[in-house]
Amino acid sequence: MNPIQSQSQTAPVIHFSIRTKIFLMMLIPSLLLVFVILMDYRNLTLLGQSAELILSKNYKSIQAAQRIREHLEMIRNQILLRMFNPDESDAELKNPTQEIAHLLDTCRNNITEPGEQAIIDELVSHYRRYQALLANMMRKMPQPAAFHEHVLDFLSLTATMIGKIDALVSINEHAMEQAEEETKQFARKALRYAIGLMIAALLCTLILSYLLSTRISMPLILLAQTLSTIKEGSGSYPELPVRTKDEIGFLTSEFNRLVVRLKIYDRESADRLLAEREKVHQAEIAKAQFIADLSHQLKTPMTSLNMSVGLLHDKAGRLSPEKQRTLLETAKEDCIRLASLINELVDIARLEAMVKPRQKEVLDIDVVIQECLRPLIHQAEEKHITLRLDIAHDIPPVAVDSLRFPWVITNLTGNAIRYTNSGGSVTLKAYQQGSRLYVQCIDTGVGICAAYLSKIFDRYTQFSEREKSGTIGLGLAIVKEIIEQHGGAITVQSQLNQGTTFTFWIPLSDEEHTHEERADY
Repeated sequence: MNPIQSQSQTAPVIHFSIRTKIFLMMLIPSLLLVFVILMDYRNLTLLGQSAELILSKNYKSIQAAQRIREHLEMIRNQILLRMFNPDESDAELKNPTQEIAHLLDTCRNNITEPGEQAIIDELVSHYRRYQALLANMMRKMPQPAAFHEHVLDFLSLTATMIGKIDALVSINEHAMEQAEEETKQFARKALRYAIGLMIAALLCTLILSYLLSTRISMPLILLAQTLSTIKEGSGSYPELPVRTKDEIGFLTSEFNRLVVRLKIYDRESADRLLAEREKVHQAEIAKAQFIADLSHQLKTPMTSLNMSVGLLHDKAGRLSPEKQRTLLETAKEDCIRLASLINELVDIARLEAMVKPRQKEVLDIDVVIQECLRPLIHQAEEKHITLRLDIAHDIPPVAVDSLRFPWVITNLTGNAIRYTNSGGSVTLKAYQQGSRLYVQCIDTGVGICAAYLSKIFDRYTQFSEREKSGTIGLGLAIVKEIIEQHGGAITVQSQLNQGTTFTFWIPLSDEEHTHEERADY
């Protein structure tokens, strides 16, 4: 490699030098202080404008209310003059109702305080009555008797409206006084706020100066301490974080390059050793799990075979030829299944088959379930248990492991028959929902205690209420593993003495499972 090129590759790439950072650290508090001053000035200006607007609206409401009061008093005085001085009855009565309505609109458009709306609404309502009463009195003015009938009502309504106007004026005057007091308080608060911000800016300057000096010195101290602790062959080569892109950051990067080769070498050696250990450990686990699972799977066909042969031995003379033929076919199927399981035990050298999923086949789920239930029909009949099958007709063929998936159906149904008392029922349902196949095994048996439901799928778990046959608790654990190997999941719901429902789903096609595996990867 060209020495010039090598030198250019190792040259420091410095975005901000330490000198630039010091300048920026001092510039930031100054700009912050200027910004705070400008913001304070802006806020005070906006507050003054807002207070002026509030005071202006309050003043407009007070002025309009006082004008309304003057007009009402003027009309009241004219009515009283007509009442006590009949000689003035020919004089024209001034009626400023249009101006009063305009003033009421002014008050309504300048509502700023709580309670104003209710008072103005009442004033408007009273004013409608007031206009009607005044117009009626003016029509009956030539008739003194009829005129005097409405005077008391008119005076009472006028007094009520004047009282409401006084209340409106009082609210706005109180609001103006309160606004003035709040403005004074805010001015004092703003002064304290400005002084506090100035002090904060000074403190910020001091703190930033301290932090800057610490930020410059601490990486150097850390680098020196790390260099003093590193020993060749210790296996501990700490890599310092590069937090800056200045001279100190470049120095830290160069230090990291010095130790990276030793770290890579030690890591590769350790990885090779751990990989070999893990490989041996996984092989032992796979072997033990393989033997445990297949040993447990021998139980169901062995039980069915024992029952079929027992019936032929004990009741051969009383069984019809058709019944005998059925029992022999069942025994033959169990023998085939046992032979298949034994072949897997013999083929224990290929343990990877249990780690990786087996090759799947596209099968008709209706046929698969019926074939699985055939060996269990006799068990259900012996216990007088009704075995029902409810399979939807629109389920497409499903990609399943032709050996392990049937064992799920057999195990769940066999358990349901085993723990259901005589006269009960076991129902197996299969239906499609979206892109999934759902299967439910529902029994009316003894149920499972709620305390055991969270552990029911664990390996080697025994439940004294259910495990009366001495099994080691592998069945449901194997079921769960097979379902998960198909990309699905299984759940259980149960109540004591009412029954148990196992529900599991698998993808209808293998594409969903493949997609999930890639996502996990």
